[in-house]
This record gives sequence, C-alpha cells and structure tokens, in this order.
Amino acid sequence: MKTMLSFLCSLLISTVVLSQSKTQKNTIIGKITDITNETLPYATVILQDINDKLIQGVVTNENGDFIFTNINTGNYTIETQYIGFITEKRTIVVNDKTKKINLGTLILKEDANLLDEVVVEGEVSEISLKLGKKVFRVGKDITAQSGAATDVLNNVPSVNVGPTGTITLRGNANVQVLINGRRSGLTQSQALEQLSADVIETIEVITNPSAKYDASGGAGIINIILKKNKMSGLNGQVRLVSGIPDDYRAFGNVNYKTEKFNFFTNLGIRYTDYEGDYSKEQQTTDNGVTTFLNQNEDEDRHDDGQIFYFGTDFYANDNNTFTLAYFRNETQDTDKTELFYDISTNENNTETSLFTLGNSKEERAYNQLEANYTKTFEKKGKRLTVDFQYDFWNSTKKWDLITDETFPTTTNIATIKTLGNTNTDDIRIQSDYKIPINEKSNLEVGVKFENRTINNDFLAEELIDNNFETIDGINNNLEYKEKITSGYAQFNSKRNKFNYQLGLRLESTAVTINSASNILNIKNDYTNLFPSATVGYEFKDNLSGQLSYSKRIKRPSLWQLNPFFELKDYTARFTGNPLLNPSYTDAYELSFMYNSKKITINPSIYFSKTKDVFQDETIVDSAGVFIQYPINLDSENRVGLELSISYKPLKWLRFSSDFNAYTFDQTGILNEENAAISDATWSVNFSTSIQPSKTLKLQTRVYHIGEKSNAQTTTKGITYVNIAASKSILKNKGSIIFNVFNPFNSSQTKEYITGDNFQINQIRNRNAQRFSLSFVYKFNQKASDKNRSAKRSNRN
Repeated sequence: MKTMLSFLCSLLISTVVLSQSKTQKNTIIGKITDITNETLPYATVILQDINDKLIQGVVTNENGDFIFTNINTGNYTIETQYIGFITEKRTIVVNDKTKKINLGTLILKEDANLLDEVVVEGEVSEISLKLGKKVFRVGKDITAQSGAATDVLNNVPSVNVGPTGTITLRGNANVQVLINGRRSGLTQSQALEQLSADVIETIEVITNPSAKYDASGGAGIINIILKKNKMSGLNGQVRLVSGIPDDYRAFGNVNYKTEKFNFFTNLGIRYTDYEGDYSKEQQTTDNGVTTFLNQNEDEDRHDDGQIFYFGTDFYANDNNTFTLAYFRNETQDTDKTELFYDISTNENNTETSLFTLGNSKEERAYNQLEANYTKTFEKKGKRLTVDFQYDFWNSTKKWDLITDETFPTTTNIATIKTLGNTNTDDIRIQSDYKIPINEKSNLEVGVKFENRTINNDFLAEELIDNNFETIDGINNNLEYKEKITSGYAQFNSKRNKFNYQLGLRLESTAVTINSASNILNIKNDYTNLFPSATVGYEFKDNLSGQLSYSKRIKRPSLWQLNPFFELKDYTARFTGNPLLNPSYTDAYELSFMYNSKKITINPSIYFSKTKDVFQDETIVDSAGVFIQYPINLDSENRVGLELSISYKPLKWLRFSSDFNAYTFDQTGILNEENAAISDATWSVNFSTSIQPSKTLKLQTRVYHIGEKSNAQTTTKGITYVNIAASKSILKNKGSIIFNVFNPFNSSQTKEYITGDNFQINQIRNRNAQRFSLSFVYKFNQKASDKNRSAKRSNRN
C-alpha cells in the first residue's frame, strides 16, 4: 500500500510540474442560449487562431456562461457546439485596448437535419470533474437508470452504499446526504432504496464544502438533485421497467412551459421484490464452556411504492421568480424472514436447532413542501433568495416473530410482536444574498433556521399464557427535538491566475431527548464556528490547482441515539446510544485538474483529523445476546490520495476510473481496552462506455473495495460488476435498456468481529443479483432536449 501511495504521489507531482505559458491578460466571456432564451448548459465553446489551431476549449456552466482567460492579442474564431443545434462561428479581435471582451448572448438554432439523429461528437461524460466537486449525470449512465437511488450512488466516484444502507465517501461514513441541497427524511437509514433513479437529475459530490453549506458531514456532502425540466412547450417521457426478481415499475414526467409559467410533474409506481442472504458463525466462551452458533437467514422483501413530484415556477418579471413544489414518496413494505440456528458446545455436533419465522409490514409516507423566491438585480451577479421547506413523514412498522425448537424436540420457544411508530416534522427557512463587489470579487451572506421534531413509539410484547405481555419494559415514547440556527459570510475574489475564497459559518444547536418513562431526559446545547478557506491557481489554460480547508461536524441521528431496538434476531440486537456526542473534523485537500481534448485527470491529496469519531462496539450481555451500539472514540487521523480519470480515445469509446487509497490511525477505548489501531485500504471503480453505432450503447462498471480493519472488526474486500446496454428505437423517440446488477452475486460484505470471549464470522448480502429491461418513450422532445436541473437558488 505504501509503495502504491508513493507511486501515485509521484504521478501527482509530475502532473503539476509542467511548463507554464507566459503571462497573458485578456479575457473573453459570453452566454449560450437557444432561440427561446433558454440557457444551454454543458455546450462546447472552442477558441481557435486564424490558422484553426486550438487555443482553448471550455464547456458552459449550469447558467450557459463561459469564459476564456489569459488570451494573447490577435485574431480569433469562436465556435459554439451543442447536440442537435447548428454550429456557429464568429471572428473577434483581441488587442491591447480590450482587456475584457463581453460577447453577450450567443443564440444557437436547432438543426432540423439532426433532430432525429444521435450525435456522438461533443457529447459530455456522465461524470463532470471540477475542483472540489464531481457532478454525476444519471441520464448519461445507463447502468443506473433502472434502479433506485442507492444504485445510482454506487456508480458515483468515491461513493459506496454498504449492505445495510450505510453511505460512505472515500471510505468515510461521516458524510451528509442532501436532496436538492437540504436534509431530507428520504436520506435516513435505508429510505433511499425507495427513491427511484428516474426522478434524479444529477448527484453532486463536494469533498470540502465552503461556509455557504451546512457544516454537517466531516467527509463532505452528497447532494441529490431531483429532476425539474426547463424546456419550452409540452414535453415529457414515460419509462416502463420489468425485472428479475419481480420488479415492475412505471414512471413518467410531463412538463409544460410558457413565458410566465413552468409546470413540472413526476409520477411513479413500483412493485419490487428483493432477496437477501445472511450467514453467521459465532463462538462464545463463558466459564470455560464454548458455545458454537451457526446461523442462516433468508430475507424476502417486497415493496409497493408511489412517487409524486409536481410544482410550478412563476416568472413575475425578468427579476422576480417564485417556485412552489410538493413531493410525496409513499411505500408499503411486506417482508418475510426465515432464520435457522444450530447451537452446540461441540463444533461438529448440533445439540439444538431453532427456527424463527418473521413477518413484517411497514407503511411510510414522506411529504415535502417547498417554496422559493429569487430576485435578481440590474447589477450582474447580484442575487437574493428566500427558501422555505416543510417535511412531514410517518412510518408504522409491525413485526410478528415465532421461534420454535426443531431439534431435538419440536416445541414453541417464543411468540413475539412489536409495533413501532415514527412521526417527523421538519421546518427550514433560509435566505442567501450575493453581492458583487467588483467584476472579480463577491460577498455572500446567509441565514438559516431549522426546527425538527421526531416522535418515536415502540412496543414489544411476548405471548405468555395466551396473553401478550410487555418484554423487559419495552413500551416507550421517545421525543427528539433539534433546533439549528446558523449564519455565514464568505468572500471570493480572483487576481490574475490566483483565486481565493474565505468563509466563516456559525451554527447554534439545541437538542432535547425525552422519554415517556423518564428513562431519558437529555439536553445538549452547543455553538460552534466553522471556518473555510480555498486558494486556487491556474498553471496553464488546461491545468489548475486548489488548496482547501474546512471544519465540519457530524451530529448523531435519532437511529444512533434511540436505545430501543427491534427483536427480529433473538441472538443479536442493535441499540442506539443516547450519550453519543457529535464528532468534529478538520479537513484539508490539495487537488489538481488537467483537461485536454481526450483526457481529464483529477488527482487529490487529502488529510482529515476527527475528534470523537463514531465507532460501533459489540458486546455480549449476561443472556448471551450480542449487542451492537455506537460509541465515540477519541480521534482519527486519515491521509489519502484520490485519482479520477476520464479518457475518450475515440468518438465511440470512453473510459473512466476513480482510485482512492488512504491510511488512518484511531485512538480511544473499546470494551474498556485500548482501541488504538493503524491500517490502510483502497478502492477503485472502472467504467467502459462503447457506442458501436448511432443507436447502440454498451457500458460496464467494475468495482473493488479493499479490506479494512478497526480495533474490533475486519471487513474483507469486495469485487462486483454492473453491465448495461441501450438501444434507440422509434426514430430516437424511444429506447430499450437492459441492466444487470451484480451478475456474479459477489457484492457481499464479509466481516470478522472479535471480543474478549467471542468471535463472529458473518456474510451479509442484502441485494442479490438483479436483471431489468426498460422501455423509455419521449414525446415532444428532440435529440437536443435535456433534462435540465432547476435553477434552485443556492441549492446547486
């Protein structure tokens, strides 16, 4: 591992040490739109000299803007390209008197000859690499289009979703997941499995966020942007999915835009089965007697779901826009679990066999109401936004569990039922104000208030003498209240080849936890400052670097704090820790970006120091039941290197890869013993996209996650593959997509857990191999149409 890190560090340094061009001072700016004045993001703009030699090539941002910097005096040609539009050229003259040339708005016209063609040249990658930020466009990745949000996240560089739904960024679970730039109930626990990939536009990965963002997430932020089309007139698409195991889905979006209004709608229903397999070999020693347990679990999960997302933008005038939207995700989950136990004090002879049959039903309804007001001013870049969001959701889950002895006798051991209810109300209000100081400097300020209340009821009962009685007093109501008041200010500026940004965020948090039985009565108030700083330098037109720092926080979730637990497996339980403290991270990162016509390289070196880092601890209680719960270790230091590459050697062939390796040191106390440990691990994903014809596209993704250990648990490496093929039909108005997820069923987490008197070997495979076939039909859309993400104030 050290040899590999040394090699990659050498590669990083050699990438930076390149010859620099002589100082140049002229700048060219402009904006690309269509004839309806709709901006065209990701359009290609090429600057050439009079001999048609390429000087610079850029891609427009989300607002259609582009900029060329450090241009020598002379005569040039600017060429603008966009899929389905006529390529435009114009000549310009740069002289000593024109330090900055503003070309204004460049309007492209659609090419009628290309409306029914698939144009490969100029097509952008599914992954856009930017300093400190990666943007993954779901519509560009056919291996993710037919799955859930978790399938999409597993395709995003640096991101991994574990078998229990745990999301990590660069191997670090201390990450904040947002939807449309805000916290959401859909990101809790395994709820992202219920969100279809069809309603996701892009996913942004921000490894070192500025003060403008919430300070949550020591490893960074993953921001999921939902679709909201921005095309004129009536348009939309329908997607039908059929898969194995049983997977039937229907999704559609209809959009209508006029001069004053933009109406958008996303609807979906699904009927989906999931198959999970788990196994465990366990040894426990008590008073000199060793007990062996072999356990196997078959899990069949069935989900029925409905998704609704609709709203409107109202363009009052050129400077004032109002948005109102409503999102609802409703699911009904019916699960069946079979657990088989073989218990003995002799490893080779089973003395007792047990069987547990579990049936559960959960109904969830997540609702989100959002409103936005955006005001722009005559002064370019000046902008005021006000956002309001109200989340309210509820969940009711029932378990019926019957455990029988099957050997050496046949008898009932226990009949248990549990009932859990969770209700959440979450209100957020925020405002952001951007003030241009001059052409190269901006001041941004903002305030935010969030009030969150969660009520959780949990009851566990066992059948005794034909009557259900409460188990161990597990009948409680837990109320969790969280208020976060925050404000920030940040300043950014550019001076020649240097650019920098300085920010400071203040967050005041008040948390109270109360239970009806008075077992818990906790109040925790704290206020923190979170500074951030970024310095960038442009070495050449296609090579730039950035050094950044930010302070972050990871607050415990209710799931990590709630001390009440489910009883599905009578040999093991997970419980929360109400004494868990927030963790704090100081994160540093040095990144570089190299772009050429065929290749993009983005290497990064990062270091983080975390105080009170979260760690799961496993113990055995007096009844022989394994209890797992989160604790705070003292600290963790992490040093890593990441390398992202996108390479397109031919028009029809593209490769992309993301490699991450890091070492870490942890200190603290685990099971009343020193838990200090040092280890290293790595991960890589590799994608190949092939387009052998205008209507056929093939794609494969290979993943490997290396072995990793802490003081108590070693997690073995994983290698798995996703495969997809897409065929355009009906004059490119329709397409058929075939997906294979985990075809070799190798996406299994293997763990080895040790304690003073026990050891556990377990394999968890939450989602077995899946196959799906999708049909997509677009109406009133042309080859040039894009699902453009909404201009969501500060959320992008």
